Amino acid sequence: VPIAVFTDYNCPICRRVEADLIALEAGADGGLRLDWHELPLLGPTSEAAARAALAARAQGAYDAFRQRLLRSQFRLDAAYLGALAEGMGLDAARLLRDAESPEIAAEIARSTALARLFGIPGTPAFVVGRTLVLGALSRREIARLVAREAQDGLADVCGAAGG
Repeated sequence: VPIAVFTDYNCPICRRVEADLIALEAGADGGLRLDWHELPLLGPTSEAAARAALAARAQGAYDAFRQRLLRSQFRLDAAYLGALAEGMGLDAARLLRDAESPEIAAEIARSTALARLFGIPGTPAFVVGRTLVLGALSRREIARLVAREAQDGLADVCGAAGG
């Protein structure tokens, strides 16, 4: 069951929900896939954090970098991001350079457009299989929704339309 997760690093609810999502994915034996979408709505520090996390992906550290950002109480600036990258063994100069790339800006723009398409006004938001959920969910609620989506199966929209 795919779960698209729209988050903002300055969203306190996003910070709480992430641990539950990661625990569920780890215990799902491949039956659950999280797809994180950066949706930096809460100002310039949200935007800088989203760009840095996406830039960490090029060094194979997106998940770890994202989790570190969500666990920290940060005063976000280039020095902090560089120190965080170095502390994780990443190339800090490359991360900061990549964070300003047009490719990263385009990825954030795609997530923002997708959020608009789904009518997502803020974070956290989830698309669990075919179900859109706005706001916080408990681990139990997420697990119940995933089980229902797995049981019902994903709709074969293209096949049903003859495509």
